[in-house]
Amino acid sequence: MDFSEFCSRLIESTDIVKLISRYVTLKRAGSSYKACCPFHNERTPSFSVDPNKQLYHCFGCGKGGNAITFLRDIENIDTIDAIKMLADEAHMELPAFTGGSKHGIDKNKRLRLYSLMREAARRYNVNLSLPKAQIARDYIEKRHLPQNIVTRFGLGYSLDYTDIITYLKKKGYTEAEMKEAGLIERSASGWYDVFHGRLIFPIISNTGEVVAFGGRALSKDVPAKYRNSTQTEIFDKSKTVYALNLLKKKRRTGPLPYVIMCEGYMDVIALHKAGFDTAVASMGTSLTYQQAKQLKNYSDKVIISYDGDSAGQKATMRGLDILRESGLTVKVAKMPEGKDPDEVINEQGRDAYMKILEDALPLTQYKLDMLRKGYDLSDRDDKTKYAAEAVRCIKQLENPVEREEYLRTVADETGYDIGILRAQAKVYTGDEKEAPKTENKEEPPARDINETYLLAAYVAGRPYVEPDDMVELFPDGFERNLVDSVTDSRLKGIKDTAAMLYTDLPEGVQNRLPEIIEFDISSMDDKNVYDSCVKKLKIIRLEKKCNELAASYDKTKDVKFLQQSNEYRKQIKALRENGGNK
Repeated sequence: MDFSEFCSRLIESTDIVKLISRYVTLKRAGSSYKACCPFHNERTPSFSVDPNKQLYHCFGCGKGGNAITFLRDIENIDTIDAIKMLADEAHMELPAFTGGSKHGIDKNKRLRLYSLMREAARRYNVNLSLPKAQIARDYIEKRHLPQNIVTRFGLGYSLDYTDIITYLKKKGYTEAEMKEAGLIERSASGWYDVFHGRLIFPIISNTGEVVAFGGRALSKDVPAKYRNSTQTEIFDKSKTVYALNLLKKKRRTGPLPYVIMCEGYMDVIALHKAGFDTAVASMGTSLTYQQAKQLKNYSDKVIISYDGDSAGQKATMRGLDILRESGLTVKVAKMPEGKDPDEVINEQGRDAYMKILEDALPLTQYKLDMLRKGYDLSDRDDKTKYAAEAVRCIKQLENPVEREEYLRTVADETGYDIGILRAQAKVYTGDEKEAPKTENKEEPPARDINETYLLAAYVAGRPYVEPDDMVELFPDGFERNLVDSVTDSRLKGIKDTAAMLYTDLPEGVQNRLPEIIEFDISSMDDKNVYDSCVKKLKIIRLEKKCNELAASYDKTKDVKFLQQSNEYRKQIKALRENGGNK
């Protein structure tokens, strides 16, 4: 059975109405169903599901497709993971097709890494009961973690430098595969487990697969308190939410009133232990739009519960706007200075933390409170700056009643006339008309010829193109929409490149696809040229990340930025020496 045939059978075996009903409330409208689109914010339903054709389409944002594309987009996962999830539910075994480059999927490689990580997680978990793991058991006891919580989160322990390597080799895995999974590195004395001597936190994706690990140092001679997996073929930190798999399981029992977003593993575990089982962590302090999108699948309300220190507060401010722009209602739990959720619960009890949640501040109120701390309102210049910043924050509110309330608050704090603040916010109470806005449409920047060639080769279906390269090199924008649209067309059995122009493509892709199709790749149509272009672009992107991290370090002096930069430098070195994993 080839790839297209299997996907067709899988789509036929999937009840698309039942699938989509997990994420939105569908209402029958004749022979179809309607709902507010889960992919963009709207008040009037424009999202339609046709159970006869097994298709969905939003007349507002233009998104549409079948069960596979819906699950891929709503869960923010790759196509192969969506297919695997649906196949598991339909009790269909994935066939042994290899069509990686041709169809946009490298199924066997990914499933092999998933299997390896499952085995590693089992080994680490079993290690907890061994005599050499007493230090880990002592730590677990010190944190008052009962066995059911240890089991729920699959905690484990890495015994030494080589135990996991020996175990996985017996299971048939190679050191190269272990390195590719982010488990081991090589030193002058040989391969070693990067998590040696640490308490292990398995990181499980929303598809239920172990994709990475976090490790906490248990002795003072280990240099870094926490070590996390680097980015791999199956793990992207920016798209992963710790404990999302448990949130997904909880959602199946009914609607969730809110999701609690924490910073670290132990915060999440402590909250679950205390009964706050909608807690998740953002894999670091920097929230991403991909993470926010995933959270919206489970609840419309998020309570940020980061640490009560300055770093946590800065992270909260960055995350607030990302969550708000994703259509979520956001509140902030104000933690005691220098405390995290784990410490509050252990020192003051569950009720104390519940009170913090109940007193959580609305997004705008929290932002104004944080702004106020940075200014001396008895100083005229500071007062003016605070008022300007506060009004800029209030302008973002859509609800006019809310805007008016917060403007009055700022007026009371500063003594400025409410009319002046309204004018500054361009909030009018009379019949005044604003000057018409002129759109400033900028031309898209010129695309690098290497990028254009890669896109053209992918659209043309060249067998040497690796789809995972496309996903890594083009994470967003027109290029990513193009890659996804071409993949969707092939899922629907459309293999002719020109025919794609007549399919239901997003407007941006529909208008710009011809320039890609018309690009002449004849002089570059070779796997060696492809590998060279991929390598060059990967290095450029990694160097850009290093520069961004260096700038972040200069501002904060936080060593984590240097550590991450060093990881990227290693990847750059590997690419320059041998082309990476090619």
